[in-house]
Amino acid sequence: MSEHNNNSHSEDLTEERRREHLNPSPHNSRQARGVFKLSRSKMNTILALCAMFISAASFYATYLQAKAAQEQVSAAEKQLKTETWPWLQFSYSNFDLDSTQATIRVDIRNSGTGPAIIHYIKYEFDGENYFDVTELMDACCNLNAYQAALSDAQDAESNINYLKKFGWYVSSAPQKILLADGDTFNIFTMPKSNFNRGLWDKIDAHKSVFKAEACYCSILKQCYTTNEKAVITEVPRCSTTQTNSSNE
Repeated sequence: MSEHNNNSHSEDLTEERRREHLNPSPHNSRQARGVFKLSRSKMNTILALCAMFISAASFYATYLQAKAAQEQVSAAEKQLKTETWPWLQFSYSNFDLDSTQATIRVDIRNSGTGPAIIHYIKYEFDGENYFDVTELMDACCNLNAYQAALSDAQDAESNINYLKKFGWYVSSAPQKILLADGDTFNIFTMPKSNFNRGLWDKIDAHKSVFKAEACYCSILKQCYTTNEKAVITEVPRCSTTQTNSSNE
């Protein structure tokens, strides 16, 4: 009997512990939950940090978008500049293949990809600047004397083609003109004849000492200078107040 009571008591204790394990007391449950409970200040801190992180991520995304847009605009501007870039080059020759005749010819050619607005061409000889090619030729080689001789020849023999017999020259001042890409503008032409042989030879001998500079702009108002050696320099603008036969 005693043994039976002991066994029964043991079973009751075991059953009681099992129930306590399955159904803990409210006091123990509050203690267990208290370990993971966050205070209001900690929760506010976490929310603030999350908001800062989201704001930083949003700002960085906006920055990347703005940078990409700026790069696209810059690339488009570079492409447009390339597609409209004029490149002017001076050229000098002393023989015309078409006519098979000795002919001095000074040209300026646009070898670029866009039109050029030529503002002025400046020539330099013996330390002086000139903005007209005929003044340059007169300074170096006394072109005015040749012009006077042509006039006298015409007056003496008005019934003949004095240009064909004595020779001729053509000059142009390419200022404020639009030169399309691929086009050439003739500045000075003089075929050689028996009448102008001395002048022609003198001009041809001076070709290596002449200096020239052209200032021109693209249709995007980007301006450049080029010289007789085809050296291109970008400049802020072209001066429009040049005066013939004056020093800078």
